[in-house]
Amino acid sequence: MAAAEEINADMLAFWNGKGGHTWVARQEHTDITLTPVTDALLGFAAPRADERVVDIGCGCGAPTLEFARAVGPSGRVVGFDISGPMLAEAERRAGAAGLANVDWRHVDPATAALDEYDLLTSAFGTMFFGDRVAAFTNMRRAATPDARMAIVCWRTLAENPWMEVPMTAVAQHLPPRPKPVPNAPGMFAFADPDHVTEVLTAAGWAPPRFEKLDMDLDIAAGRGLEEAVVQSTEIGAVNSWLRNQPAQVISAAIASLRAALAPYADGASVRLRGAIWLISSAPA
Repeated sequence: MAAAEEINADMLAFWNGKGGHTWVARQEHTDITLTPVTDALLGFAAPRADERVVDIGCGCGAPTLEFARAVGPSGRVVGFDISGPMLAEAERRAGAAGLANVDWRHVDPATAALDEYDLLTSAFGTMFFGDRVAAFTNMRRAATPDARMAIVCWRTLAENPWMEVPMTAVAQHLPPRPKPVPNAPGMFAFADPDHVTEVLTAAGWAPPRFEKLDMDLDIAAGRGLEEAVVQSTEIGAVNSWLRNQPAQVISAAIASLRAALAPYADGASVRLRGAIWLISSAPA
């Protein structure tokens, strides 16, 4: 596994380069697909009026804005992210929504000082740190004595057909992929509850509580099969796999992907199962 510094540098380059701009361009679609997850996280975290909230890896800010609405004008939400393009989009959205109780910080929450908070939350933003123990130790420092954490992470790839089906479809056209390193930074880094517990307790948090959530995700965002194909190839693992491949390989992979997704089409939707962890904890 690469050193933590190398992992963090790669993440910084990706999210401030083409990767970040692509996610901004695709964010409306992604928000629609993940609305059920945002709703579940909001219910799980149960933000209260007047609370101070920090959102880790806030991206373009869809969940952040919902937390800002929940805590009300006398509460405060701060979104932290390393992606300048995504934070600019988040700030634009907050302005359009007329929300004045949310701030955006273009810093790495793994190392930067956080604002004091009552609630730490994250929608898929905590699995990519090069040194997760150090990151969660840093984030704990700003917690109030009664603070709590509520985050959402993906379970295993095998439990998430909305990712596994596209990945399997295109893999047949590509050289064999390296065997995944267990618990390596990435989408599935927090799939193993034992690993998450080890990380959080080593960082000074109480043993976490896990709740399973399974739901169908419309990867077409109500826009039809072709849009599901585009979304699957523009962001995520499939995009990284196809990058720099010959045109004929990309064409064949997309044809296989379209065929694999077609059975899941239902009118303008393409629904596949998603599996996540809702994880809660508090400073120990």
